[in-house]
Amino acid sequence: MVKLKKISAMPLAKIFCVLHAFVGLILGLIVTLGSLSGQADDGFWALGPWALLLFPIVNSALGFLTGLSLAWGYNWLSKWLGAIEFEIEEPLQA
Repeated sequence: MVKLKKISAMPLAKIFCVLHAFVGLILGLIVTLGSLSGQADDGFWALGPWALLLFPIVNSALGFLTGLSLAWGYNWLSKWLGAIEFEIEEPLQA
């Protein structure tokens, strides 16, 4: 068994930032296409093409903060509750 004692906060925050920016881009594209259909002028649909810029920026910032808080929270709680344990199988050498 291998224990995950600590998670580095910054690398996790960067990964979450990029992943959330990608999701924000997809959501921004959906909102932009929906607004161009001309069917709704309320809420997110009113953002129009601005959603392509706004959603990835906001989502990436939230992803960064989420990654930081999850890593810090895990590191803090693992001291009292114990670390996550993994069982790893060594690959066969060729």
